[in-house]
Amino acid sequence: MNAPAPEKFRDPALVDFGAGRRLDLLGGVFVDRPLALPDLPPRRQPHAWTAATATFVTTSGRAGSWNFTTPPPDPWLVRVPLAGPDLATLALEVRPAPSGQLGVFLEQIDQWRWLAAATPRGARMLSLFAHSGAATLALATAGAEVVHVDASKPATALARRNAAASGLDAAPIRWLCEDARTFVAREVRRGARYDGVVLDPPSWGHGPKGQAFSIDRDLAPLLADLSTLVGQRPAGPVLLTCHSPRWHHRLLHDTLAEAFGGAIESERLGCRDAAGRLLPLGDFARSSPCP
Repeated sequence: MNAPAPEKFRDPALVDFGAGRRLDLLGGVFVDRPLALPDLPPRRQPHAWTAATATFVTTSGRAGSWNFTTPPPDPWLVRVPLAGPDLATLALEVRPAPSGQLGVFLEQIDQWRWLAAATPRGARMLSLFAHSGAATLALATAGAEVVHVDASKPATALARRNAAASGLDAAPIRWLCEDARTFVAREVRRGARYDGVVLDPPSWGHGPKGQAFSIDRDLAPLLADLSTLVGQRPAGPVLLTCHSPRWHHRLLHDTLAEAFGGAIESERLGCRDAAGRLLPLGDFARSSPCP
């Protein structure tokens, strides 16, 4: 059976999943990589997998390697159209990592579009654990001034390249490679104010000076500090996402509501494949700007 053409599927998109793996279409390249989730249903597009030219192979433990039968584009970019009055498009660089990650998180696309539509022009926004910068750039497309904070120098460099590829290299974004809790605590002491905040905390991690972060221990006090910076009636959006199994969206809802109050909505993060099946890949809680 002939392999399907990329134009048959939306790009970027999750094409299919099952049998411990997922198939994505990213910037014209079909990517076959592991999916460590239990009780997955059978694949629905078995013929599509033959089109994969990028495959991640696990060698030992969590380590692995990428195999390419055809060289990927250089630069390898995914273009994500956003919502909002300007209908901007993000250009995000695909960076295959030894962990199997690619630097682009399709389950977050709806959140990026929500941020672009919900953020008031001129808002002062804080983007924490900001990784490759898509949420930061979604805020910038809405005309916000953004402080982007991430503990990884390579991730921050990737975010800045994404800004340039998206035509946002001159946007008012302050790029900081710093520990999120340390930065927020310092902003509280300074009496800084923000209109809203976006954060995607890891289950655990370390700042650039070895500062340990644990979502179970540190999320609630971090949100308490953020409520001081933003206030109980934020003028901009508040978005909390995570990929930690214990932190189901109902727990995120209650934790965010305790810190900020107001109307909070929460749900699973996920992607739908070409057959319309939902693949859950995390959770979110968020609140819209107060009128």
